[in-house]
Amino acid sequence: MSRTTKLATIASTAAAAALAIGVTATPAMAWTAGDFTATLNGNMTIDAGIAAECTDSTLTGTIDANGNLTITDASVSGCGVTVTPQGLPWDGSLNNGVASINGFSMSAIGCTYGGDISGSFTGTDLPVTATFTEQTVGKTSGWFCPGSATVTAAYDFNPA
Repeated sequence: MSRTTKLATIASTAAAAALAIGVTATPAMAWTAGDFTATLNGNMTIDAGIAAECTDSTLTGTIDANGNLTITDASVSGCGVTVTPQGLPWDGSLNNGVASINGFSMSAIGCTYGGDISGSFTGTDLPVTATFTEQTVGKTSGWFCPGSATVTAAYDFNPA
């Protein structure tokens, strides 16, 4: 093997090793930590036997570098009835394509429903759209209320 061929072989082997080390040492993509505002994309449906279609909702809070959410404020309107978020703050996460909100709770016409909901999203940093489809939450209080309700909504999460 000629001296030039040996040097080229050594150089390409060293470059491949450096690339392999660089690729395996790259940390996972982190979220940009900070405040967020999530606005309803379309309508929210809360169905406890009779569906309420809400036209406006906003969630605000913070996201950390690992995608963990703290939702400190929530509002819902345009439902035909008064719907009031309960038990804030809620926590949750945006992680590996799974969106979750833990402790989600809403009250309307004397019935309160709550629980953990999960959905999906795509992306690696804000902005992303999280979609929650027919998530079942249980009754937590109220007389003559069905035992559970389903929630369907999509939220656009953006940096605040």
